[in-house]
Amino acid sequence: MKKGCVIGFVLCSGLLLTGCSSFSPAVSGISIDKKGAVTEFVREEFDQSYYDKGELEEGLDAQMKSYNDSAGTKAVRKQSLSVKDGIAQLRMKYASTEDYAEFNHLDFYAGDIQGAVQAGYAFEGKFAEVTDGKVSQETLVWGSAIMTGKNYQTVALRQAMLVEVPGTIKYVSENVKVTDASTAVIEENETAYILYE
Repeated sequence: MKKGCVIGFVLCSGLLLTGCSSFSPAVSGISIDKKGAVTEFVREEFDQSYYDKGELEEGLDAQMKSYNDSAGTKAVRKQSLSVKDGIAQLRMKYASTEDYAEFNHLDFYAGDIQGAVQAGYAFEGKFAEVTDGKVSQETLVWGSAIMTGKNYQTVALRQAMLVEVPGTIKYVSENVKVTDASTAVIEENETAYILYE
């Protein structure tokens, strides 16, 4: 039973928090760098009366070893894991966005618009233009116009989390909240898009 809870925490962690060494959000999120590597920061409540940090770390290490062995490289690394005052904080590093998505079993895409369309993303609904980290509700465009316009870099996902991109956000789907020029928050587990250059 405890092993199942450890694995559940690790999987939930992947859904919730990400970050790189300078990336330490107050909520779960990921940061994608210019080379496509992902830093993930996970922060969630941890019931130490049920299982301990050692069991959590052991389960995570086993999952990383299994993934890295099958990948043939050290594609997933744990940077830190701490438990304090009932809060667990985990920092992970992934060699690529593909490794991040596969390790965490997520519906997640990072690449350009054309690749997203080929991967089955439909860009449905309206998109808001973003200028200097601020969303313009006056400039809404349909997803169909986005798909035939400039081939922006794109992050498409179906998880509630904070996302930091290695560029300037230009458009977001209506279900995305922009917090600054390169960071946005997806608050619901529904398909969301962040377009940047």
